[in-house]
Amino acid sequence: MIRLYNIDHFNLEETFLCGQCFRWEKDENGVFYGVVANHAAKAYYHDPKTIYIESSNPDLVYWSNYLNFSCDYNKVEKKLSEEEILRPCIEAGRGIRILRQDLWETIVSFIISANNNIPRIKKIINKLCELYGDKIEFDGKVFYGFPSPETLAVLEPEDLSEIRAGFRDKYIIDAAKKVVSGEVNLNQIPRLNNKAAKAELMKIKGIGTKVAECVLLFSVGRHNIFPLDVWTKRIVTELYNIDEKSVPEFVHQKFGQNAGVAQQYLYYYYAVVKNKLNAEAI
Repeated sequence: MIRLYNIDHFNLEETFLCGQCFRWEKDENGVFYGVVANHAAKAYYHDPKTIYIESSNPDLVYWSNYLNFSCDYNKVEKKLSEEEILRPCIEAGRGIRILRQDLWETIVSFIISANNNIPRIKKIINKLCELYGDKIEFDGKVFYGFPSPETLAVLEPEDLSEIRAGFRDKYIIDAAKKVVSGEVNLNQIPRLNNKAAKAELMKIKGIGTKVAECVLLFSVGRHNIFPLDVWTKRIVTELYNIDEKSVPEFVHQKFGQNAGVAQQYLYYYYAVVKNKLNAEAI
């Protein structure tokens, strides 16, 4: 068991359910069960300031890396709080911590995320893992690891019809084949600059700028990247009264090295918290 105590800027719900990952679920007792690559885990509060993590992989270094504890969020928050518009977003989402997820899993997950909603994304990913991932027995439950590129590369798109991913089937298989062949080098991507890393990822069919940027932010810690989609563009244009075409350069200049963290605070506050409050008020 791993015990985490007095950890700043880490809330289980805000981190695991903010849209950056898709394999964590909260049960009726407030316990989070998830699978990270091929490791099943559960995370829960012992008290408000103490979190326990139990896993099929009990390595503290592994979980410290995944939870990105090397990032000083107090320093990040102090810098971003200089921006008045961000302050309520930071207050609402202070527990968000951008994870360092498995690169291959993040590539496939965000291919599946294109033009999709979170419940359906989770359903597709879980089915993919159930069909082609390794079985993991943990805490009296059965989980499935994420299938390797080698496992998926021998398949054809029609073999994935059961996961009901639609047009994304061919993109998943294309990603697997290009990784296995070496055309896309996963080991090289973390060492490349943002432009080159995006170009490498965009060799895969179905990966455009937004998906590539999500992969880099949520897997290799590129916190200076601000992925833009319909939600985030709308949020920025309305908050700062700028033209949509100006958004990419604006967020880069405005938030700098912390752009990705700012994006998560903005998205969580306006697309999740505020949207939820509006829904509850209707």
